[in-house]
Amino acid sequence: MKKNNEVFKLTFSAILLSVAIVLEIISKAVPFLKMPNGGGISLAMLPLVIVAYVFGFRYGITIGVAYGLIDCFILDGYGFNIFSFFLDYILGFGAMGIAAVTRKKSLEGNNVSFILGFLVAACLRWIFSGFSGVINAKIWGYDENFLAGLFGSSRSGIFWLYFYSFIYYNLPYITVSTILCIAVGLTIKKQLFQYFSGQTFSQS
Repeated sequence: MKKNNEVFKLTFSAILLSVAIVLEIISKAVPFLKMPNGGGISLAMLPLVIVAYVFGFRYGITIGVAYGLIDCFILDGYGFNIFSFFLDYILGFGAMGIAAVTRKKSLEGNNVSFILGFLVAACLRWIFSGFSGVINAKIWGYDENFLAGLFGSSRSGIFWLYFYSFIYYNLPYITVSTILCIAVGLTIKKQLFQYFSGQTFSQS
């Protein structure tokens, strides 16, 4: 089977999607890795970004969206409404495919490009999840007493809602997940890229 045909790409994209699902299931089985309202520390982003690096934007975005659907309806189930569904799951994980923006240099073995692409994808996921939290809070009626209890009696306005969603809630677990994914990715990418492309990559 030639490594550049569609069957090969679909097969290994599906395998990497399955790996992402298994990694997420493992993460959800560990209580302290889970966040109370969705999300958590996980390595699931890594296989999704690898698809983007190896097979490009189209496959990366498609597999990211497929993972988002599975995560929403089977694994996570925190799709409170249509906004959360699209922002957290469809756009949030579909954004993993954007890592392909640094695909060429990453496949050549450039570690900086590998990290940069991953950071761009993770940053987009963070932005989508941040806005999802704000929109959900506004729809359900954000709790000023809750915010005041976290940040102080005078810190319960709309600014603090954004601070809570973007900084307090979503930033920590996405940051830790990204760092872990990059660390693991840097240790395995050379072997993976060699296999998928049949080339030898130099270190940079």
